[in-house]
Formats: sequence, structure tokens, C-alpha cells
Amino acid sequence: MRRVVAYLALSVSLSLVAACGGDDDEESFDNLPDCVADHASLGEAESITHCLVDFPDLHPEFADVDACIAWVTDNGGYPDSRDAACADYFEETGQ
Repeated sequence: MRRVVAYLALSVSLSLVAACGGDDDEESFDNLPDCVADHASLGEAESITHCLVDFPDLHPEFADVDACIAWVTDNGGYPDSRDAACADYFEETGQ
């Protein structure tokens, strides 16, 4: 009986992890707006920064903050958040 209870508890735990989407290593996005929308609970600027930092295949390498801002503008806009997000991106990546 204990094995059955342990098995059921493990099954429920694994189901919850799968339902929550697991970790970011399993995620991929075709574009910035999809990524930002998926991480909207972080707030717009933080979502953009998260997507830029954690999904580098989503965007080209940026030479500077202005290049980042231009790319974000062309790939979703985000006029209220792009400057802060790109500044945070460069701070977090140490570039």
C-alpha cells in the first residue's frame, strides 16, 4: 500500500511540473512577442530582458544598447519598456 501511495504522489508531482511548463531549457519561441507574452507576469521590461538573456537564439548579437533597442523596436515595439530592457540586458550579460 505504501508503494502505491508513493507512486501516486510521484505521478501527481510529475504531472504538476509538466503542467507548469518545466524550466526555460525546454521552451523555445519563434519571436519576441510570443516570448514576452509567455513571461508577462514578470512585467514588460523584465519579460523582454528575460527573453533576450535566456533565449539568445531569438535575436542577433547586439553591438550596443542602441542596436538592441532598434531590434526590439522592429520586433514588437515596446516603446515604454525597450530602453530599460536593453540596458538591463547589457548589464546582465556583462557586455
